[in-house]
Amino acid sequence: MIRVMATGVFDIVHLGHLHYLQESKSFGDYLMVVVASDYTAAKHGKRLIFNENERLELIRALKPVDYAVVGHSSDNIFKTVEELKPDIITLGYDQNFDENYIVNECKKLGLNVTVKRTSKYDGINNSSSIIRKKILETL
Repeated sequence: MIRVMATGVFDIVHLGHLHYLQESKSFGDYLMVVVASDYTAAKHGKRLIFNENERLELIRALKPVDYAVVGHSSDNIFKTVEELKPDIITLGYDQNFDENYIVNECKKLGLNVTVKRTSKYDGINNSSSIIRKKILETL
């Protein structure tokens, strides 16, 4: 069984997120999704609407998702990776991570991981920031 891990904040779930998760699932048999903790999201400047437990429940309800968990509230992003032991880690087209760094850090943990970047969803409203802006403009 090929285990795929996708990660994200998933604060305002939209079609771009669904595209990311569907494409991630297509790379393997079992999709595990790591929802960023409130601590991690805040550390990266995210102003959240939904807390980590609410975001987790939203992600768990999506059809492509086999398993979902909130990531650890620490500065070690590889702690959750070490626990889940994925074969593939997917990155969204706009996620700011270095694929080689991820592969090398996983090797240090004894994990043989492939990193795949998903394609961009071309529909409108494909990012949470665009949706937030539109909501604020209508108020």
